[in-house]
Amino acid sequence: MRKIKKTTVLLAIFIVLTVVALITFYTVHQTPIEEVKTETLCTYESVADYDYLALVQVPNLVYDNKSVIGTEYENLYTRIVRHINLTLKYEFKADQPLTDVQISYSVTRTIKASAWTYEISRTAPNTTSQTQTQILLPTIEKTMLDQLKARIDAEIGTSTTTYTLEIKPTFTVRANTTAGNIYQIFTPTLTVSFQRTEKGEITVIEPLHQSKAGAITKTEKLTHQGVISQRYASYILLTTAFAGLAFSTLFYIRTKPAVGKPLEKITAPYKDLIVETAEASRTLPQTTITVRDLKELAKIAEILAKPIIHVAENREHTFYIIDENVMYRFKVEI
Repeated sequence: MRKIKKTTVLLAIFIVLTVVALITFYTVHQTPIEEVKTETLCTYESVADYDYLALVQVPNLVYDNKSVIGTEYENLYTRIVRHINLTLKYEFKADQPLTDVQISYSVTRTIKASAWTYEISRTAPNTTSQTQTQILLPTIEKTMLDQLKARIDAEIGTSTTTYTLEIKPTFTVRANTTAGNIYQIFTPTLTVSFQRTEKGEITVIEPLHQSKAGAITKTEKLTHQGVISQRYASYILLTTAFAGLAFSTLFYIRTKPAVGKPLEKITAPYKDLIVETAEASRTLPQTTITVRDLKELAKIAEILAKPIIHVAENREHTFYIIDENVMYRFKVEI
């Protein structure tokens, strides 16, 4: 096998090795070194359910002459509702046994218009160790709210057409479990609005059911030593592949024959040293030394004071010097 083929094979091997190294490098870097594992130790939830009873004027047609109605009716018609009694049922539950339960709560009522906000009342904090409690909220009387709205409008110089009543309980939960401590703040806010719709003038109370979930978790950071080892191995493989590719590329370039280069340009500087012959000598020395290029061969010819013999076989051109039992040779394909 000639040298040109050996260098080509060497270059091809390192090209393939480099591609494999790059694929390996990319693959091992897709797997994270560290993994965060989260384990749920305890889940808990606060649940708030509002209920109401509305006292309505009698006699009436829309409520079948009833004086008290509840959530069984879709609409509360503002004009015949005298006042609304609200209750709130609160429950805290967990999937682990609870100890040292402490639940404190207070309720804020605020009337809101587009131009102003006014806090009507705020209850003092109450504390209980019970996970279930029922709270009787202040009665909603639209007549009283209208009077308050009119007074605020008169004081600040606005003319409010619509407003809402916001009822905002705040529950602060503290408890212990075998999984850890629980701390949660829950604000199930209820909005009461008085609307004029195609169904008539109605009072809308929403949302009646609210909840907030939480959990005690354990977070663990895992380090994959195998992935680290794989990454280091990929660095070594990639470095080796790049180094081999650089060396084989340089070696290939240096030993690549000047294919396609006119013979005259190669031989022109040394035409006085070259002797053309039809065929190579049948008796050649046993020792052959292949030189890198014709320039090196020309130096040897000058040193030995011998001619360079040129033989052409198809596209392959051989230039050589015979010095006793040694032949100095350079081959090129044109």
